[in-house]
Amino acid sequence: MNPQENKNHSFIFDLYRQMNHYSLSYIYRGGFSIDLSNKILSLAETNMANFSESSSTKKKVYFIMLESLQNITRHQDVKTQESTDSSSFFVIQRLENDYYITSGNTIENKNIDSLKSKLSKVNSLDKESLKEYYKETLSQGELSTKGGAGLGLIEMARKSGNKLSYDFKEINNEISNFYFQIKVSAPDAETASQDINTDRLTWIEGLEALILEKNLNLIYQVDFTQESLISILSMTEGNIGNKEDLALRKKIFNIIVELSQNIYKHADEPDTEKEGKSGILMLGEKNGEYTLTTGNLILTKRVESLSASLDKVNKANFEELDNLFDKTIMEDEKKGQKGAGLGFIDIKMKSKNNIVYNFSQIDADYSFFEIQVKISEKK
Repeated sequence: MNPQENKNHSFIFDLYRQMNHYSLSYIYRGGFSIDLSNKILSLAETNMANFSESSSTKKKVYFIMLESLQNITRHQDVKTQESTDSSSFFVIQRLENDYYITSGNTIENKNIDSLKSKLSKVNSLDKESLKEYYKETLSQGELSTKGGAGLGLIEMARKSGNKLSYDFKEINNEISNFYFQIKVSAPDAETASQDINTDRLTWIEGLEALILEKNLNLIYQVDFTQESLISILSMTEGNIGNKEDLALRKKIFNIIVELSQNIYKHADEPDTEKEGKSGILMLGEKNGEYTLTTGNLILTKRVESLSASLDKVNKANFEELDNLFDKTIMEDEKKGQKGAGLGFIDIKMKSKNNIVYNFSQIDADYSFFEIQVKISEKK
């Protein structure tokens, strides 16, 4: 493994450690459409059902996600779409009983002062004042083709009961990145926060820079189950080549299935009460080459056997892989279960590339297992 690969794997491991205390992290960077927004909303609904959230929390989260996504798809200035550094992004994370919803898109610098004024005004008001301000804005505010005059901001603050966190970072003399975050607390949480905590927003800003540097489009951290695979495939669909290139899309979908199954069937989960297995999946693309990366925990005592299995697959040519595939199936049938080795063979056969892997020992019992697979449009 060369130094650059080691650097990449260190990034994956560090990101997993930073995100693992969240019960859900979904991060998307790229082009947004109504169809994609609907899929993100559907993903949130599915996960909130899994967490048995109250009806009140579901409605608040759904509304704020909808407003945030509309801010991206409708309010982004047209001229900024040509900037290579102006990809929009969306993040939803669940920490304990709180949801953090973050969005980012570019904005023309000439519009920043007006937006800052609206945000500052909303943050200065208490619950009753926000209600009155909403009525006042509704009756007096000028409507445009892009929506109401700050009505969405007011409603997000009212429904969340928390202050709005935001930041602007200049890209050039004409445009800047606009970062926006809001927290939704459970109904039995303490009263609305009177302070604006920017720590989590600052972390997201740094993460977005790393995502851009490493050409990532999607990061999905959740407890992997058979059911979660449906959400993963749905969210990756919009990031895979031209819809006409069915062969490439099928290949990537199949590898995503194998990588996800490797987590929820073969990962070692310290919390035996959990239904799923903790893991992280990433999708990136550069110049027609797609990179799929997963990471999960395994028992340290399994590192040697997994390394041997992966090395055997990587050293085999494609004729030898066919024989190895048949041999592995026979061995698995004797054991009465499908082992990880068969999945590794399938991944190499479909990707036509070796599997890059790494183990980072956490303690005497557990290690972090990373797999990276590259799929090219040309293969």
